[in-house]
Amino acid sequence: SDIQEKKDAVFVKLSKAQQKKLSIQEQIDYLKKEAEQVLLDAKKHQSKLKEEQDKLLKVVKSQERKDDTRRKILLGSWVLNKIKHDESFKHQLSDFEQFLNTENKTESNRQKDKDLFKDILF
Repeated sequence: SDIQEKKDAVFVKLSKAQQKKLSIQEQIDYLKKEAEQVLLDAKKHQSKLKEEQDKLLKVVKSQERKDDTRRKILLGSWVLNKIKHDESFKHQLSDFEQFLNTENKTESNRQKDKDLFKDILF
């Protein structure tokens, strides 16, 4: 092509030292571009790893919430069963009534929670 011919013509006019210098400059430019590409690839990989880490953390947190909810359900079931079948246990739950009085901030919430247990405890 015309551009290549012009480039070759300019290159022929250069002295050997100039050709060597140009060659070194081209190598430096090439290495700079390679370094930039490696850095860019590393940043992409780092970003991908961060996304994977975030997904794993979400999965772990979700499982922790599910486990906590399951524990509460099982413990609640056990307590309800004890209340229905063990009168002495039922009398030991005065702390629970106090918990209901202090746990919820609004009177409306407190009353709703008490109403949930009125047939069983009070």
